[in-house]
Amino acid sequence: MEITTEQNLQMKNVLSYRGNLNKEGLEAKRDEINALIKEFGAHAIHPAITTSHGIEQTDNGPIIDMEILVPLDRDVSTEVIRKKAPGYRFKPVFQLVNAVRIHHTGGTNIEDSIKELYKYISVRNMHPITTLYNITINDPEDPKDLIVDLMMGIDPNIL
Repeated sequence: MEITTEQNLQMKNVLSYRGNLNKEGLEAKRDEINALIKEFGAHAIHPAITTSHGIEQTDNGPIIDMEILVPLDRDVSTEVIRKKAPGYRFKPVFQLVNAVRIHHTGGTNIEDSIKELYKYISVRNMHPITTLYNITINDPEDPKDLIVDLMMGIDPNIL
């Protein structure tokens, strides 16, 4: 697991959904997003990128305040406005700058990579200014083959 600093991620024509989801709701939302993209006549040019803004523990399990970002091959802002779908937005540009990144490969538990990244940030007294973004590199059948870049924006000021 290699950690790199001063990383940037820029995407154009991003369909974004933010809402509170449980595990089952996440699967349904992914299907809904794929159907919307097809309805708009667009195509995803990269697997979905996710970030969690918070977690609420309930009697029925965790509910995650999650954002799902899908970069598309074209501008669908008009279609998103016309659809008036709650939670959906169109972002012409999404940019994450000055991020710390760990490259996770499926041979290990993803939580171990997350802990390693947080430890790296803490030991170096860095100050995160974004949530942790999960950038899926591949979409394998077997989770052991999953490759994900985990990125978090860091305050460029040295305090």
